[in-house]
Amino acid sequence: MIKLKNSNEKENKLTFATDMSTSLANAIRRSALEIPVMAIDEVEIIKNDSALYDEIIAHRLGLVPIKTDKASKEVKFRLKEVGPKIVYSTDIKPSVETELKLPIVLLDKEQELEVVCEARLGKGIQHIKYSPGLIYFKHDLDEDVLDFITVDNEGKVKFEEEELNSKNVPEEKIAKIKKLKNINELEFNIESWGQLKPKDIFLRAIDALSENLDELNKEVK
Repeated sequence: MIKLKNSNEKENKLTFATDMSTSLANAIRRSALEIPVMAIDEVEIIKNDSALYDEIIAHRLGLVPIKTDKASKEVKFRLKEVGPKIVYSTDIKPSVETELKLPIVLLDKEQELEVVCEARLGKGIQHIKYSPGLIYFKHDLDEDVLDFITVDNEGKVKFEEEELNSKNVPEEKIAKIKKLKNINELEFNIESWGQLKPKDIFLRAIDALSENLDELNKEVK
């Protein structure tokens, strides 16, 4: 079961409730790092008069999210700016097609920065710059009842009614807890950096997990 709770394309966020097990949710979360994503992998520094070392400029450029689609393979970018100004990721040409305006470096008067970059597909298991976003999940429970319940390895909610009564827990809280007795529901959250839509991250993570399981099945046989 998947029940949409919040979808905000402008903020690149997706939240839904699900009754999947915590082990499956965690497998999907980890599989997001096996989704091919574009990132700048090679930087040629032609001129750098800024206060930052070439290596720091290259590092910052590598962390700029780049729009990724299934046809993406390799893309070349160029950045040429003269101060005084703050150089942003939106100054990269052609556009990286993501909305984040990330600062690269501050140039003083007459300082110049000129670089040529090459972006390639990679996976987060190789380097975190290829991560498509942040994925996390939690039990969809009210915080004010968490002290009175336990959750087993399968994610099922448990509690002892006698213990609740002995601790003088208010009746309204006991009523909330009783409703949780047979519920195993997670809140699953996806926040995209911009390379892919949150929905695509979820679907491609499932595809990556499925491919890994197929490969494992072949090896076992």
